[in-house]
Amino acid sequence: MPGTSVAYRVHADRASARRIAFRYQDGVMLAATVRAFDALGLLDPGGGRGLPDTGYQRAGWRCLASAGWLDSAEPPVDGKDPQWTDAGTAAMRHRDRYVAGGRFLARFGGNDPVFWTTPWDAGTESAFADMLDEHERWRVGADPMHEVTMHLDATLAVPALLALRGSGNLGRPGGPAARLLTLLGWLDGDGNWTAAGRARLSYVDHFGLVGSYLPMLARLEELYRGEVMVEPGEGEWHCHRQLNVAASAAAHRGYFADADPIFREMFERGPRPAFIADMGCGDGSWLVHLHGIFGDTVRYVGIDASPVALDYARDVLRASGVTDPLLLLGDVTNPERLQHRLAEHGLAIEDGLHIRSFLDHDRTYRGAPHHEGVPGWSTGAYVAPDGRPLDAAQVESDLVAHLRRWTPHVRKHGMVVLEAHCVAPQVARRHLGELHSVAFDAYHALSHQYPIEHSAFVRCCHLAGLQSAGYVERRYPATRPFVAVSLNRLMPLQPALPQDVGTRHDTWQPESETDLADGRALHRLLFVDGDLAHPRSWCAGATGVVVGDLLDTIEARIEQAGRGDAVRILDYGAGTGLASIELSKACLTRRVEQRLADRGATFELHLVDIPGGWFAQGYELLRKVPWTRFHALRAADGRFRPLLEVTSGERVDGVAANMVFHLLTDGAMRRSAESIAAVLRPGGRLAFSSPDLGPTTPYSLLFHDPNRLLRQRWLDALDDHTPEHLPTVLRRAVAAARPGDRTSAQRRADRRILPTARTADAVAGALAPYFHGTIDRRGYELLAEESLMTALVPANQTEYLAEITDPVLREEVIRYLMCEEVLPALMKERAGTALGLNIQWTLGRYTRSAQE
Repeated sequence: MPGTSVAYRVHADRASARRIAFRYQDGVMLAATVRAFDALGLLDPGGGRGLPDTGYQRAGWRCLASAGWLDSAEPPVDGKDPQWTDAGTAAMRHRDRYVAGGRFLARFGGNDPVFWTTPWDAGTESAFADMLDEHERWRVGADPMHEVTMHLDATLAVPALLALRGSGNLGRPGGPAARLLTLLGWLDGDGNWTAAGRARLSYVDHFGLVGSYLPMLARLEELYRGEVMVEPGEGEWHCHRQLNVAASAAAHRGYFADADPIFREMFERGPRPAFIADMGCGDGSWLVHLHGIFGDTVRYVGIDASPVALDYARDVLRASGVTDPLLLLGDVTNPERLQHRLAEHGLAIEDGLHIRSFLDHDRTYRGAPHHEGVPGWSTGAYVAPDGRPLDAAQVESDLVAHLRRWTPHVRKHGMVVLEAHCVAPQVARRHLGELHSVAFDAYHALSHQYPIEHSAFVRCCHLAGLQSAGYVERRYPATRPFVAVSLNRLMPLQPALPQDVGTRHDTWQPESETDLADGRALHRLLFVDGDLAHPRSWCAGATGVVVGDLLDTIEARIEQAGRGDAVRILDYGAGTGLASIELSKACLTRRVEQRLADRGATFELHLVDIPGGWFAQGYELLRKVPWTRFHALRAADGRFRPLLEVTSGERVDGVAANMVFHLLTDGAMRRSAESIAAVLRPGGRLAFSSPDLGPTTPYSLLFHDPNRLLRQRWLDALDDHTPEHLPTVLRRAVAAARPGDRTSAQRRADRRILPTARTADAVAGALAPYFHGTIDRRGYELLAEESLMTALVPANQTEYLAEITDPVLREEVIRYLMCEEVLPALMKERAGTALGLNIQWTLGRYTRSAQE
């Protein structure tokens, strides 16, 4: 269809434009870094002797490593030659061109408000023309999409485009700028915008992110020598703040709409905040966006450390019709000062909803005593106020202390936080053109900002007494092995789930002698240290999606409920209760039980599974929560009970199947779909998640893929005809394995983990006769230590490596194979993250067909 081809071309043009935008910003950062390193001799063997070991210099080395040019982000020591990769060696063949590009970029070191609106001086115009002549000659025959070509294009294109934008001539470029844009394919031979050029225009504002730091990049040599310091705040010299505010607004605006459901929930279900306070408001774009939703029903407060930003915000808010906005100077590092400023205007800080976008990493570093709980996972280069390097634990401890200063002030409404995260160099280099991290991580480090990895950020929030509402959390991108941006509603840690020792309504309870060791091990895999307030990130996000779908169902039923009604949710394959725990926490926050009681109705959460150690652990955790009911899926005679029998004929409004469907064969899945359909009322919701349904993307693995590779490595050892060459632990295990156990052991292993993963299409096919809905895929990081924990869950290891009967030896084999062979191999591939693996989750939202 013609329309389809046009839509595909537009999508392809935008994807290409986004890739170029990232590569251009990489190019600006790399050219500036190479120029400064070249001037100081740091790119040559033995260069840089006598230079201080500053955090600034480390940011430069990390930048080159993130681009894939160096094996390590650590600076060379003892006068050794930098360890160039093949990509770095290829780039260094054009070292002089990078230096020349960096030298040209250094001409744009002014931070006067009108700098980018003022025509270039004659010297800059002449330098641009000379550079363009040289670039045109070099570019003939060069691959326009090669990374070096795009880097060098950027050294001319970024300042030219920002100048055209600032002067208002971006729509009608002329002279040398038009010549450049024609060379780059943005304009055709007649000076008209090409389709690709029009797509790329939408990213020109984003170039202001790296462009706003050109004053700092122009003085990199001095920074690396320790001769100057960046001092953020009043009188800053390192940043063109007006350009930064405008570029940030353009880059951040796309995320605001994703936060709308959070705000709508709060305003619709109360208690409503008295005001919305945007800390680090920039030009006020987020407040304007929210005003478009809520109008003047709430007061809007903008706070920023920059008077320039507040001036922008004042104009933008007035132009958008915001009534009586309150604009205050303030710093995210100091909530106590904000408390006093708000009180001066008759506002109590705890009565407001506090929001911020991409700001917590821009706090002033105060330093804090080492917090023993911080993971130290962050890989950024970090610069202390005095220029010395900081390590990950110092930065994470400071973040915990920073967030703790905010926790007392947000107990009533929490805070909505958009935050950017650094990406480890070994990950960034595998995804160049797909992320902004090469430039972002570098200019943030140089300007004393402190972004950390997403995994570490989540852990630090918890240590500060804050938890994310998992059902509204978003991670960007959604499927890749890194998180560049996250959206969270952070709330102070909730009190424990309600404990009611009254009458139970269970039809199953575990035997008193049930061994809970297996269930407890699984519970620790799902919750950090078994803490119900801290679900592990690898499963929290996907479970949050399931919980969010069921909350929508519950809310719809609350609106319709009358006296004597019961709102019922069924957790199918509940296991140790992860989905039910997270749903119960959300119901507690939303006061579901009380709101239904006000209508004379009740809430019931039915947990159903096969009796065993996992389900017994779930009972132990949730048996005192008044709305839970436990039921056995298997009858005393061994048959599987239809769910409508399990619930004694009562229909339910929603079913959760969290981490279940990948365990089922095709026949079992068809029977499950029929049983779920029978127990759901027409129009009821089925929400499911699975981390082990294929096929995967090139950037992801399935949850049990490490375990499958573990078994394959073990079978390879069993089949090795030269066992004397095996590592000692494998040699001992092979010698102890009985040959007769092989066939039965393989059957046990295949029952535990399907040797070939089921597919999402197979699940959709089984549901199709009864449901209509959609399937989505997202990626979540499974830490290496969590992958090992999965293999070490007692029931998993006993069944999966049944050839090894000695439990101590079996655990040794698992630890060796996972830590020395399986995980290192997988983490080097495209699905590898900084700390583990990107696991693909399949998420389904289905509605029961109306007909019976």
